[in-house]
Amino acid sequence: MSKYIEELKSKANTAFSAGKNDDDAIKLYTQAIELDKKNHILYSNRSAAYAKSNKYEDALKDAEQCITLKPDFVKEYS
Repeated sequence: MSKYIEELKSKANTAFSAGKNDDDAIKLYTQAIELDKKNHILYSNRSAAYAKSNKYEDALKDAEQCITLKPDFVKEYS
């Protein structure tokens, strides 16, 4: 993962953890995904942010993409 993508992920994680910046987290995860479409962790994290924002269809799509990319990623099955 490039340094820039790692920075986007870190900022998104911080926004998500803050509990009130879910839309910001989603935007940052989306930017990172646009640069690294094969990173299952980014889809997993954005799925959690979507779910927290009650955007369940989007959360499910990202969860499915995560599993497609990494079928043995147990966390995404919960």
